[in-house]
Amino acid sequence: MRCPFCGYEGEGFKPEKTWRFRFYNVTRFVCPKCGGVFNYYIGVSPTGKKSEFAIRVRPRPRRSGK
Repeated sequence: MRCPFCGYEGEGFKPEKTWRFRFYNVTRFVCPKCGGVFNYYIGVSPTGKKSEFAIRVRPRPRRSGK
């Protein structure tokens, strides 16, 4: 998995919530590096096509002190 905000790939993504949307299993994650929140979709369509992608949910929080 890869963060759509900062491009971080690795361990530590925190799942916040999981649900089903049509033929997708959707999980909301928080990036451990930048704090960006995104939904990760994975599923197989009725025609057999595998699909997985991420959609940004809200902008990453600003860091104080900058």
